[in-house]
Amino acid sequence: MPSADATNAAIQAGEQATSLPVAAPRVFTPSLKVVLSTAFGALALLTAVISSAAIGHVADKRIRADIGAEFTSAAEHVAALLDRGLFERLRDVQVAASLDTMIDTNVTIDGRRRILERLQETYPDYAILGYIGADGRVVETSSGILRGADVSGREYFQRGKQGPFVSDVHDAILMAPLLGRGPDNPPRFVDLAAPVRAADNALVGVVGAHLYWEWAEGIERHVMAPILARHPGAEAFILSRQGQVLLGPRSQRGATITDLAPSALADLAARRAGSVVERSRPENGAEDHTHLVGYAATQGHRTFHGLGWTVLVRQDAEAAFAPARQLAQQVLFWGFVAAALAAGLGWYLAGLITRPLADLCRAAERLQTDPRATEVPIGQGLREVTLLSSSISALVAGVRWRETALQNSEARLRLATEAAGITAWEIDLTPEQRARSRRSAVAGLSDPLAEWTIESFLASVVPEDHDGVLEAYNHAVDNSVDLCFSCRVRGDDNNDDRWVEVRGVPLAVPPGGRVTRYTGVIEDITERKRSEQALQLLVRELDHRVKNQFAVFDGLVRFTAKTAADPATMASVLHGRIAALSAAHELVRDATGDGSARGLHSTTMIALLQTLLAPYGIRLSGDHESSSGRVEMDGPRVTIGPTSASALALVVHELATNAARHGALSLPTGVASLTWSAITPKSMVVVRWQERGGPELFGEPVRRGFGTSLVRQSVQGQLGGHVAFDWSQPEGLVVSLRLPADRLAR
Repeated sequence: MPSADATNAAIQAGEQATSLPVAAPRVFTPSLKVVLSTAFGALALLTAVISSAAIGHVADKRIRADIGAEFTSAAEHVAALLDRGLFERLRDVQVAASLDTMIDTNVTIDGRRRILERLQETYPDYAILGYIGADGRVVETSSGILRGADVSGREYFQRGKQGPFVSDVHDAILMAPLLGRGPDNPPRFVDLAAPVRAADNALVGVVGAHLYWEWAEGIERHVMAPILARHPGAEAFILSRQGQVLLGPRSQRGATITDLAPSALADLAARRAGSVVERSRPENGAEDHTHLVGYAATQGHRTFHGLGWTVLVRQDAEAAFAPARQLAQQVLFWGFVAAALAAGLGWYLAGLITRPLADLCRAAERLQTDPRATEVPIGQGLREVTLLSSSISALVAGVRWRETALQNSEARLRLATEAAGITAWEIDLTPEQRARSRRSAVAGLSDPLAEWTIESFLASVVPEDHDGVLEAYNHAVDNSVDLCFSCRVRGDDNNDDRWVEVRGVPLAVPPGGRVTRYTGVIEDITERKRSEQALQLLVRELDHRVKNQFAVFDGLVRFTAKTAADPATMASVLHGRIAALSAAHELVRDATGDGSARGLHSTTMIALLQTLLAPYGIRLSGDHESSSGRVEMDGPRVTIGPTSASALALVVHELATNAARHGALSLPTGVASLTWSAITPKSMVVVRWQERGGPELFGEPVRRGFGTSLVRQSVQGQLGGHVAFDWSQPEGLVVSLRLPADRLAR
């Protein structure tokens, strides 16, 4: 609690402050010119960036689409030329097969050879043209190669007998020597064939042709030349029906359509053309690349249905889209240039607009830095500026005086609430539901909480009180009524629980409208709660103790009557035991006083126990002469403070009373052993109560009385320790207490 001198000094300082305006803290803020020019520049920059980005994006998207369409068009062109070329070559073979020279069996071989030679001269990409008899033996060829050879097992002959036929590309390894090629570079052919039939449709023979694959390479070079001029590094592929590369870069000869353009499979299956950005699969540890791929499938031409080939045109995507990227960068660059020009213009216009206010701003700055300044010079120039300066001059003095008065009022309120142990709080009922506390008195925290939520407050509330707190809070908020509840909270050490009382009232905005906030106080009521609990416990204990005293008196009388030789001896012994109980009662009564104001003092464990257990006879460790003692005690010196003595006396008295009524001390042969030990002088004291020679135990009793609850509450609540009851020993009850030494010394 603040002292009276400190309180008076704070109030006097506040009263003195009310007579002088307090200068507001100086905060750097940019000038209006800077703000306006920055706003103009930012607006221009934002407009330029957005427009440039939009234009660049549209241009990039359009150029990317155009490049993809260009690659697709090239692929379609190659596919169309391949189909048309094969159609024309097949038509050449069909025309040759329909000539009378080929059909008439009486025509000499030289006549057929001249036709074949003339056809090869017309189109040099033919490797060989030949006339094959119906038996499959070559009758004549354009170059004399294979004359007389048996080709009856070849596919082009078997299929050529049935109708016009075009085969897929294949390597002619056996013909390599005949055409001057090595085995490592065999020729690649496309076979063509057409039947030669007489007027009665009888098969006379077959006209066959081997077309060099270089024919397709020429088409590829012709179509790709303009593409390569615009897109260096572009590649073309021709793939077979099975997806194998027939024509393409040597490094990709083993690739398939799945490796090159798996995303295009669905379109190619439907014979649709298009383009796609495809990530190639890395091979042999090479880095993967992203390619732009244009694709098209051969469609055939007129009566020729095509061979199902696929044409791909691709290029590295980064290189292919470089023009689009460069255009976007150029658009963005010129957008920034335009923004810079607009920012400069904005700076000039801002200067024209803000110049009349510059003097007024400097005057306002002087008012901020000089606490004694109360007037604002009347401004010159625009009418609005003059009115503004006059209004500021009138407002400054009033605002400063009111701020100072408010600070003084707040200081007085803070002193009053802190002196009373009260903390103010406020909670906002908006979706954030944030509460604010001025100090850390809430929950006994050592560090202030500037902002906290109802959930963070619950984190400091003991779990047993969570439901009650939430119920009270929700009821008040839902019904817009006053909030009031008390609960236990944990401090930083997590040892001592403290009681707080929370009170609050709803605030409506506007008055009479919807409640949006609650404001109130939190008060520490720990001492009040402890006093209430101690009073309740004392009342219950008083009632219980009176009953126990009568039971003890009854047991003492009966036991003394059995052992006393005559009435005088009985009276003497009984008087001594009752006096011991009275002394223990006096010790307990003193220990439950009001602290140092009663002049209490500490005692020891042995002194307390001797006083409490004297009526039953005490036998200390090593004392063999006192064989009649019913209670054995042994342990080191342990200090018992005035506060803990009350709780410990209740525990020992209850254990002895229970033993006298139901346990070992209820029989003449029964003995109770009470031992204690200190693990370390400042940590934990272990107390063990063990009964022997009493009625046989048959396990834990079904019903527990007030005495057991009193022992647990005293040990755990007041002494901060732990108690364990062991009912498993047939010869008697064993009770173990673990008590903190620092709590016992209080």
